[in-house]
Amino acid sequence: MPEIKYANPETVEEACSLLHEHKEDAAILSGGQSLLPMLRQRVGSYDKVIDINDLPDQDYIDVTDGEVRIGCLSRHRDVATAEAVERHCPVLAEVAAQIGDVQVRNRGTFCGAVAHADPSGDPPVIATLLDATIVARSANDTRTLSGDSFFHDFYETGLSKDELVTEVRFPALSANEGAGYEKYEPTEGAYPVATVGAYLSLSDDGQVTEARLATGALEAGPTPMEDAASLLEARQPTDEALTEAAERLGDDTMPVDDFEGSAEFKTAISKKLAKDALKTARDRAQH
Repeated sequence: MPEIKYANPETVEEACSLLHEHKEDAAILSGGQSLLPMLRQRVGSYDKVIDINDLPDQDYIDVTDGEVRIGCLSRHRDVATAEAVERHCPVLAEVAAQIGDVQVRNRGTFCGAVAHADPSGDPPVIATLLDATIVARSANDTRTLSGDSFFHDFYETGLSKDELVTEVRFPALSANEGAGYEKYEPTEGAYPVATVGAYLSLSDDGQVTEARLATGALEAGPTPMEDAASLLEARQPTDEALTEAAERLGDDTMPVDDFEGSAEFKTAISKKLAKDALKTARDRAQH
């Protein structure tokens, strides 16, 4: 492994200054569950690793102004077990509880997984589905990015090279809103072959006022499935309607044949995942 310089900033401002100085030659170390394997396998080439684990007060999870806010050092396990997450956005707790294995959940950070943008990762899909707000800090500015347009391509996001994701904000769901998330993984802890998230908002008479669907692992990044979701709007969320939307979602995916399965298999499994996720979203919105 080539020699890499190490920095251990004590403030967010110092971390951002180091990023500004080194840009694409620097890597952020938080949980290390993605970065360290990349370095060992020489997938990434960096001159400097910026370890942010000593940044103070960045492991928070709270609810402010109708949003569940997650600090950049909150681990997946923290998100999965936080009472505030379970109460205000239960699907987010479920997603975090299913990420990787115990080691990954105990060490990996939720914000880091969003920034890393692994196309098979769970956090990017739920951030896309619920249109999370991603807060990015640089040495000179703070800006927010929309979750449903944050992910551009294979490991590519709207982040600049000198920006640090300091917080991810998810909407607190109301009584008439529900979300579900399903994935297929060949073995526990393995990367999923397909994931689907579903969100429904219902009117007082039970009609769908807003529907969202998003897939993961099937393409180069989390993918909003707008045509499939639009089939549900202004309709009662009957089993027949959910099946129609799930079938459209599967037909609209563009998976490829690989060692994980054929494109035909992935399309079929995505339809089942979509139907199950939609049922969960409907049941929660009707509860």
